Amino acid sequence: MINKYKIKNILILEFSFFIYALSSLFSKMAMYNNPTKFHIIFFYVLSLMMLGIYAIIWQQVLKRMKLTVAFSNKGITIIWGLIFGTIIFKEKISLGMIIGSAVVILGIIVMMKEKEKTDV
Repeated sequence: MINKYKIKNILILEFSFFIYALSSLFSKMAMYNNPTKFHIIFFYVLSLMMLGIYAIIWQQVLKRMKLTVAFSNKGITIIWGLIFGTIIFKEKISLGMIIGSAVVILGIIVMMKEKEKTDV
């Protein structure tokens, strides 16, 4: 059974990956749609800021859970990439992308279930 403490840690972990995905989004936006010099600098600075925030949160995550569990969940950034790509850049989602994302999510679920079994 997952208790309140574990749920809080998982939410912090997933939030850290959302921040990490934002850094990639800002990097792509820096070169999107005929950028100006200011545009490029602005989005790269945002990207670096997100990476700094991510690094701080990641260190807090590692204090609370095992590296293997935390790192195995990093695949969730693929989902954020699909969401950002579709909403912001109007990219099409293919069947292969959906299948690949499902495999990643299934792997995360299996890892978390195995972690739960070994913690007992």
